[in-house]
Amino acid sequence: MNRCFLILLTAAIGLSCRAAYKIDSKIGKDKLGEISQLAIDRDNAVCALELNGKITCFQADGSVKSVIETGLENTTAFTVSPNGNFLVFSTQTEMKKIKSGARMRTVAVSVGVEMAEFDPAGKKITARKLPQLTSAKAAKLVNGKLVVADLSANSLVFLDPETGEETARVKKELRLCCGIFDFCTAPDNTVAVSNLGAFKVQRFDTDGNLVSEFGKRGRDLNDFQGCCNPVSAAYLPDNRILTVEKDPTRIKIYDADGKNAVQIKGVEELVQGCSFIPSAVDQNGNIYLAANTKGYIVKCAP
Repeated sequence: MNRCFLILLTAAIGLSCRAAYKIDSKIGKDKLGEISQLAIDRDNAVCALELNGKITCFQADGSVKSVIETGLENTTAFTVSPNGNFLVFSTQTEMKKIKSGARMRTVAVSVGVEMAEFDPAGKKITARKLPQLTSAKAAKLVNGKLVVADLSANSLVFLDPETGEETARVKKELRLCCGIFDFCTAPDNTVAVSNLGAFKVQRFDTDGNLVSEFGKRGRDLNDFQGCCNPVSAAYLPDNRILTVEKDPTRIKIYDADGKNAVQIKGVEELVQGCSFIPSAVDQNGNIYLAANTKGYIVKCAP
């Protein structure tokens, strides 16, 4: 057989194998409430933060590893620090009257963020206000910076994690909607934003500069569908990119350049309408998707 043909065949088989994912299990059913975010802890367990302040971590087989009651309210974001501690973000709100057309309505308005640190056993280490932020929808430690998605300010904010001083801000490039604002860490220590109103995944360095982007609105598999997508993204260990779309739920894997999308078949409708679907990927390449209002996590295994 021709040697070049063998090389091409081997490469094609390798790509096919890499793209293969299957639905493995449901995790946390009847154990979780409304899920705000997912994260992978230092022991490679998937952890779910609920809006009521509870963190539940699950082993790969779905058994409960630990539960932390933070005592915080409206906990909308969290991340795991290099030492294994949890940084939990509580968005503070106040009831205010706003004008809607010819009528006045009283609504909860985001007015600030408190960040608290907990060790894996649930002991609170520190707590402080972050005055540069109005809300926190997602948070990560990236290349020595604390990065927070501030939906109320329509900004991705970069902070010094020790002092809380703001070092950079991304605002004008973002087109957010549906109350959704998520991002993930890319392998080169950049930040990949799910810019759903622009139908793109955009990478920024920690100085706030745009590095690359891919995606457009459309009906093809490589495109993003609906009123606004993707709602979340994550990187696999081999640098491929997972993207998550809602209404209807569509889970795809792109190559490292944001091309050649492959859909994971069989994923149920996780949410209805314009709702967030938190996602995370562990060190073994397992994908976790939260049906946030239904209170469980779908695991997809390679």
